[in-house]
Amino acid sequence: MQKIFIAILLFIITAFSTVGQDLKIGQRYEPVYSQYWTNGLAINPAYAGSRECFSNIILYRNQWMGFDGAPVTQTLSSHAPFKDEKNAVGLFLFHESIGVSDYYDVFANYAFRFKLGNGRLSLGLRAGATYFQGDYSDVSANPEGFGNDPIWQNESEIFPNAGVGAYYYTEKFFAGFSVPKLLSYEMSGSTKNMSVNPENYDFLFTGGYIFRFSEAFKLRPAFLVRYRLNNTLQFDAGANLIFYDVVWVGGSYRADDEYIFMLEYQVNHQIRVGGAYEFSGGELAGQQDGSFELVLRYDFSYKMRAVSPRYF
Repeated sequence: MQKIFIAILLFIITAFSTVGQDLKIGQRYEPVYSQYWTNGLAINPAYAGSRECFSNIILYRNQWMGFDGAPVTQTLSSHAPFKDEKNAVGLFLFHESIGVSDYYDVFANYAFRFKLGNGRLSLGLRAGATYFQGDYSDVSANPEGFGNDPIWQNESEIFPNAGVGAYYYTEKFFAGFSVPKLLSYEMSGSTKNMSVNPENYDFLFTGGYIFRFSEAFKLRPAFLVRYRLNNTLQFDAGANLIFYDVVWVGGSYRADDEYIFMLEYQVNHQIRVGGAYEFSGGELAGQQDGSFELVLRYDFSYKMRAVSPRYF
C-alpha cells in the first residue's frame, strides 16, 4: 500500500499541479546529479573550457526506479576553450520526463577566463530556453465523459531563460557558484507571466580538493550545496578514492537520508565511464529500488594542454 501511495503522490505532483491551475516553472528545482563534478556544465556555465580540451559528456539518470512516472533524465554537454585560452563556449542539452510532463532545455554557455594566483577564474553566462510539454491524453484517471474537457488537453510552452556562474580551479582545488536559471514563469490559461524572483533561485555552491598520498593513491573530497531564500537547504558531501588515476571508488551523503555509491573508470586519456547508485534511508527506504546514474565522457585529446590529469 505504501508503494501504491507514493506512486499516486508522484502522479498528483506531476499531472494535477499543471492541470486547471497555474503552471509555475519557477518553482522547479534544478535536477539532482550524483556525479556533478563530472557533469559540471549542467549546473554552472563557468565550467565551460575548464578541461582545457574539447570535452563531451552524456548522462543518463533513472530516479526512484520501480515507480511509474518517476523522473528519468538525459543530458548532453560539449564545451571547449578558444585558442586564446581566455574565452570558452559550451552547449548543454537536457531532457527530463516526470509522469505526464516532459522538460527540454537547450542552453548556450560562454565563459571568460583569466589566470588568478595558481589557478584560473572563470565567469560564465548561459542563455537558452525550456520547452515544456504535458501529455494528458493517456491519463488513466481521466474521468469517463471528460475526454474533451479543456483541462485534459495537451499543452506545451517555451520559456526563455538565462543563468550565471563563477568557477575557480587549480590542479588540486576547485570551487564554484552559480544560479542556473534567473527567470521565473507562471502560466494561467494562455497567459504567460515572466518575473525575476530571487526566491525561486537555486544558489549552487560546489568545491573539492585533491590529496596526493602517492602516485598510486589519492583522495578527492567534494561537496554541493543548494540553497533557496525560503530557507530550503540541501547538501551533498562525499569523497572518492583514486587508484593509479584509473579507478575511482567513492560514496557520498545527500540530505535527506540518501546514500550514494560511485564507481568510475578511466579507460584511457580520452574516455571515462562512471556509474552511481543511490538508496534512501528515510521515508522512501524499501519503497523503491533506488536511483541509477551513468556518465560517459569523451575528451578530444589533440587539444589537451594540461600537464597532469584533471580530477574534476
